[in-house]
Amino acid sequence: MILPIDPESKMVTYTGVVEVAGATQAQLYSRAYEWVVKSYKSAPDVLQMQDKESGKIILKGNTHAYIRGRDAGLVNHTFSIYLKEGKYKYEVTNFNNVNPTPKGEFGFGRFENEKSSFTMPMMNGIIQKSYNILRRNTDTDIKAMLADLQAAMTGQSKDKSDF
Repeated sequence: MILPIDPESKMVTYTGVVEVAGATQAQLYSRAYEWVVKSYKSAPDVLQMQDKESGKIILKGNTHAYIRGRDAGLVNHTFSIYLKEGKYKYEVTNFNNVNPTPKGEFGFGRFENEKSSFTMPMMNGIIQKSYNILRRNTDTDIKAMLADLQAAMTGQSKDKSDF
C-alpha cells in the first residue's frame, strides 16, 4: 500500500491547495468551521486552534477503524485548514492507530511504518494483513472527507437552511 509521504517530514500526509474563485477568507473560514462541526461529533474537544483573522483551523481528530467489520480502535490524525482570499490549503497528517482495551492499549502504530508496531509470535502474517487493510480503509476515509470538505468549501453542498 502506497500512502502519500511528505518529503520533508517523512510522515503520511494528504495536502493540497484548492482555488475557490470569488470567496473571501471570511466566507471560507465560516464554511470550514461549519464543516468541522458537522464532520467531528465532538468538535469543541478536537479543535486545537481556530483563528479567524489569520485563517487557520487546526484539530486533532480521529476516525473509527474497522477491519473486516471488527472494531480496530481509532486512527488519530491532525487536520489543518489554512484559508486565504479565493483559496484554502488542507493538510492531514500524524496518523496513528490506537486501540484501548480492558487489558491495556495496543494498536498498529504510526502509518509511516510499513510494518505494524504490534506483533505477536506466529500471528505476524495475519497482523500485517490487518494493518494493510486498516491503512487502505483509512486512505479511503480520508479521501472521502477531503471530497466532502471540498464540496462544503466550494458551495457544492446544499445548505439545509436554503429551502
